[in-house]
Amino acid sequence: MMNMAAPHPLLSVEDLRVSVRTGLGWLPVVRGVSFTVAPGETLGLVGESGSGKTVTVSAVPQLLPGGMRINGGAVRFRGENLIETSRGRLAELRGKDISMVFQDSLAALNPIMRIGKQVREPLLLHGMAGPQEADALVEAGLRRLGIADPAQGMQRYPHEFSGGMRQRAMIATALIASPGLIIADEPTTALDATVQAQIIETWSKLNSEMGVALILVSHDLGVVAEICDSLAVMYAGRIVEMGAAEVLLANPRHPYTQALLESMPSANLPRDERLKAIPGEPPAIGALPTGCPFHPRCPQARDLCRSSEPSLSSVALSRVACWVAQGEAAAGRHAPAPSVAPAAPLRSAPAEAQPGTADEILVLDRVSRHYLVPGLSPFARPTRVHALDDVSLTLRRGETLGVAGESGCGKSTLAKCILRLVDVDQGRILFRGADITRAGGAALRGVRRHVQPVFQDPYGALNPRARIADIVAEPLLAHGADKKASARRVTEVLDFVGLGRRFESYLPHQLSGGQRQRVGIARALSLNPELIVADEPISALDVSIQAQVLNLLKDLQRDFGLTLVFISHDLRIVRYLSTHVAIMFLGSVVEYGAAEAVCARPMHPYTAALLSSVPDMRSRGQRILLQGEPPSPSAPPSGCRFRTRCPHARGLCAELVPRLERLPDGRDVACHFPGIADLASPDDLGLALSPVQQGASSIDGLGL
Repeated sequence: MMNMAAPHPLLSVEDLRVSVRTGLGWLPVVRGVSFTVAPGETLGLVGESGSGKTVTVSAVPQLLPGGMRINGGAVRFRGENLIETSRGRLAELRGKDISMVFQDSLAALNPIMRIGKQVREPLLLHGMAGPQEADALVEAGLRRLGIADPAQGMQRYPHEFSGGMRQRAMIATALIASPGLIIADEPTTALDATVQAQIIETWSKLNSEMGVALILVSHDLGVVAEICDSLAVMYAGRIVEMGAAEVLLANPRHPYTQALLESMPSANLPRDERLKAIPGEPPAIGALPTGCPFHPRCPQARDLCRSSEPSLSSVALSRVACWVAQGEAAAGRHAPAPSVAPAAPLRSAPAEAQPGTADEILVLDRVSRHYLVPGLSPFARPTRVHALDDVSLTLRRGETLGVAGESGCGKSTLAKCILRLVDVDQGRILFRGADITRAGGAALRGVRRHVQPVFQDPYGALNPRARIADIVAEPLLAHGADKKASARRVTEVLDFVGLGRRFESYLPHQLSGGQRQRVGIARALSLNPELIVADEPISALDVSIQAQVLNLLKDLQRDFGLTLVFISHDLRIVRYLSTHVAIMFLGSVVEYGAAEAVCARPMHPYTAALLSSVPDMRSRGQRILLQGEPPSPSAPPSGCRFRTRCPHARGLCAELVPRLERLPDGRDVACHFPGIADLASPDDLGLALSPVQQGASSIDGLGL
């Protein structure tokens, strides 16, 4: 509930206005935002990049970046106007009463300070605990957020953590002092679904047991639906719709809210159905159209929408800034959901490139890759990390292999091995039937001519000083193409990814996140490769931009019969895009098969837990929360590596390493008891055992 009339809200933002200094003067980025947050309430702020969400929440604790200023309004925390508060008083409040979780964990953490010291800093700074007590609280906090071996993790530096682990350290820092208000800016973007589920559970307990309020900025409407009491949708620096989350998500009134919801792939969306992406781009700062800012992208726009901007008005149980919704409500009708048409129909792929053909383009045969990590002291022995262990996969021409699993499971290492960015310790990698495991020189250049990457961070992957045309042309020139042919190819691929010739002279910082990712895809396509390896290519994008990129990848699959390895922690996306799915845990593949079969009825308990952890507001199922800590990849448990977190583990699981075995439906599962989660009782257990496993079960009676 929005609690707009609450007599004593914890936080009250009133007509907040923020502007940014540019070459054209001071331009508005937040234009009259108002909301309240009560103790124990969770408010979600959603909207595309550039809508003003981050600027709005940064203005609450007065953490606006340089070049921005507050022009008007008030921000009252427990009745105190923070805009008029002294710096000393703000220092007392930050970290103790108001904490913030930033989106970019690498930039927010001090690179030369150990994780433990950074997490405990609020406790020591505000005199809430001594060093020893603070360390104990930090270790408990990191353990609660799923950091494997938290005592050792406290001694690590930020660059030694994965992106997901760094984000968990950031969240632990925000929670450590038990503040009254936590502001979380895209806090789960880099996290796995299982850790996301744990954090959602943690925040729910903070709300209910401690009365902690939360402002959650997110582009994942599934997460918002899970934990938010109230919701505010922002566009072009203003709130365009707000109300109780349950009401707003079930019956959105603003066409923009409706379009955002339709951009999300649901758990049961058919693979051949195109996502409804919002056409166009959000307006740039200082270039707002007259009237309603959304009208150039709105299929319901009318003449009034083009001439006058609506204010927030009550419509049913929500407040909406939309002339159409207000007019329909006055007439006793509800405006229909917008029909967002796809940009163009998908064309059929050539017959020889259809998924399911017999030629194998990529084969991984028992591939292993281990890393040696230096010890914490100069005299300590290095630790061996099991990044990949005995991985075997086959990918045929035209197929898409989705690889899913938690951070640290080996997904990115698998991608690097396929791309030959790192060497394997054991096993073979075959590309088009040729062994490329130890290829070098001209042979390796030939492989990279046909195998191209798309990286997770579209900004970090692009040269910030190079024009887009030069970035896309770089692979062509590196492989011997002449400048005229390169220029023609650059124009061709930029047109295909929906950018066009006018973007050739742009620099990366002049593009939106979705546009930068399209440039990354265009660069990968420039050489007309046979295989693209995409490592988390959409995790940091808005849902509307995600839909555009996913539709583009669908186009590539069907137009060119492109073979794709798609790595993601979002199983909704993996299921929608992939023909086959490989689920990885601690360096090993635990389930592999057709995407529809694996996602419809998982046979490994880990796959079932991953699927149940994905937030989906359309079909909420029972969540499987994994217990305990993830095992350390430097010291994997005996037998089944998942057994320490598996709710169905038996004695055999500790004694025998399960092998990938083929089930009657054609999938491979590494589990002694495949499908055990579906069994009605332990008496049915024998049905799930292979003959070899039934013989081995006499080792310890399975502990039944």
